[in-house]
Amino acid sequence: MEESPANDGLVSVVVPTHYRNERLREAIESVRQQEYRPIEVLVVDGADDEHARPVVEEFDGVRYVHQERDEGPQAARSIGAERANGQYVQLLDDDDRLAPEKIRKQVKLFESAGDDSPVGVVYCGMLDESRGEILPNPAVRGDVLERALEMRTFPCITSTMLIDSNVLAGMLPLGHRHGADDTGTKIELALRTRFDFVDEALVYRGVTDSPLSATWSYLDGRKRVVEAYEDVYRQFPPRVRHRAVRETHFLVGRKLLAERGWSAGAVLEFARAAYYTPENRPYYLGECLASAFGRPGIRVADALFAR
Repeated sequence: MEESPANDGLVSVVVPTHYRNERLREAIESVRQQEYRPIEVLVVDGADDEHARPVVEEFDGVRYVHQERDEGPQAARSIGAERANGQYVQLLDDDDRLAPEKIRKQVKLFESAGDDSPVGVVYCGMLDESRGEILPNPAVRGDVLERALEMRTFPCITSTMLIDSNVLAGMLPLGHRHGADDTGTKIELALRTRFDFVDEALVYRGVTDSPLSATWSYLDGRKRVVEAYEDVYRQFPPRVRHRAVRETHFLVGRKLLAERGWSAGAVLEFARAAYYTPENRPYYLGECLASAFGRPGIRVADALFAR
């Protein structure tokens, strides 16, 4: 990834894809409708049979890159980023779409900050197909390493970010983190640069039949991220690590109940979540007690705490 004067202002959009042609077509179309220029688009296809090539060939100027073997979206992002020529890089998931003004407004924020700005990531809010509008959290701005370690940067995710290519180049190839690629990437970015945001929902986030955040792979990945950054966690108060661990146990308990209805393992996970929580302990203790009654108990507790 080399930047030259000829590429000043160029935005490279890297789209990993794997057998989701209809979603991919919509993602590329959303890039073509951007109000900003210049933009280049690279689609990295992990399908053995070059499944996405016909879709890519529908669009003039879009570069098709075929992976010799599918090694997951993080490897595809790395391949695309290594071949990108832009000053800024947009890593776009193939099930998401960009609002027409997304890149224009993010580049404008980069440029208004000046060449000496420490900001290397500008993100935005999103419109989620199932949850509606989600705007940036004002706390996730500037030095966000603590929040990244706590895994509390949402809605800063891969598709909402625009990244300075020089910052991204120092991270390549992107590390594969067993289902928590996005979480690890944000920690790596936060170790290197500052974050800012456009306070608007400029990404339409798609909902797939099997979202990664609902998988055991994602939950195992969260645990591996905590293990991988133990040395970094030690630089912060214990509550930072505790928040990440707490939420992981909580999500594991939820998934066990979703799959089994009742589970002694789920009760244990909720108990661990209550143990590790640095704040809001009554809520987590309540969820732990409710989990003893299985899925119905959790539904009642959720309704009570939602009041």
